[in-house]
Amino acid sequence: MGVRSIGPYITFLGGLITAITLTISALIGWVMAYPGVAQDGAVLKTLYYMGFALGGVGYSVPMGLLIAGVSVSAGFAKLLPKWLIWFGIIVAIFGETSCLTLIFPGALPLIPLTRFPGFVWLIFAGFKLPKLALNKSDN
Repeated sequence: MGVRSIGPYITFLGGLITAITLTISALIGWVMAYPGVAQDGAVLKTLYYMGFALGGVGYSVPMGLLIAGVSVSAGFAKLLPKWLIWFGIIVAIFGETSCLTLIFPGALPLIPLTRFPGFVWLIFAGFKLPKLALNKSDN
């Protein structure tokens, strides 16, 4: 789309890490349900915390990178409406600050404030980017 900055690389890295951590978190959930593992309390608790770390903070921090990379790059290239750029930046800030959950459990609401508005932002950005990119290339 003509963006010549580091933003697309940040976006790619954030998306890749998000996908990997969610996959590993899902696999840990599968292992937890496997016969024999569910009966071992210490192993189950360890796997639970690993799954939570990867599916919670391990998801929301790289998701924040993905959204920030798209929002900032699209903002400079004027590929998205301003309201969508600012909405993305706010969601990205929630995502990046959700790492505080590991130190302060009271910051836990930042994870769903990244996850669910992030899905909404991705849908809107997905609908807005192709139209504007096509119009921009016609000029």
